Amino acid sequence: MLTGIIGLLFLLIALLMIISIFENLIKRKIKVRSIPRNFIVFIIIVLLGSSFIYLSLFLKTFSVYTKEEQVGTIYATSNNKSIDISFYNEKEKKNYEFSIEGEQWMIEGYFMRWSLPLRLFGTPSYYKITRFSGRAKNPDSIKTSYYQIHTEQTIWKYFLKHGEKIPFVDAAYGIATFQYPKNDTFYLYINDTGFILRNR
Repeated sequence: MLTGIIGLLFLLIALLMIISIFENLIKRKIKVRSIPRNFIVFIIIVLLGSSFIYLSLFLKTFSVYTKEEQVGTIYATSNNKSIDISFYNEKEKKNYEFSIEGEQWMIEGYFMRWSLPLRLFGTPSYYKITRFSGRAKNPDSIKTSYYQIHTEQTIWKYFLKHGEKIPFVDAAYGIATFQYPKNDTFYLYINDTGFILRNR
């Protein structure tokens, strides 16, 4: 933000400088031979201003792509062929307790990513956590099950089919991430592309 302001100030100085040069030329307060020197100074100031603005845009874009928000915590415990899960949804301030069958657990949901201009202005991605599912390395080896957190809404079916046609939407898709139960707490984050699981 500060680098962008500095860049705009340099460009404003350059604009005032060029106006002053033309005004003094008209009033014949400066000599024609001094114009090249003044023009070089003008170009240097414009380049400095542009560099600061491009740096500001780069830093803003970088922050958009690296920004993460913690959206939940998950505690998963293995119990023979089932997994006991405690999931706290940070957005809803609500805790879910349930069991699913499988060797691994997976959290699923929907994700809508806005176009870059909106993301640069800080518009957060739109997401919905829908369910937890059990997984198996070999799908035929053991039975798996799932637990529904939220119903599958019709609006998301529309987003998945027509998301790219909606103004200011970059993409809409389903997201999922899975892990083995480790009898420990996992931290669920959302970033510019989907879910991130950390066990710290």
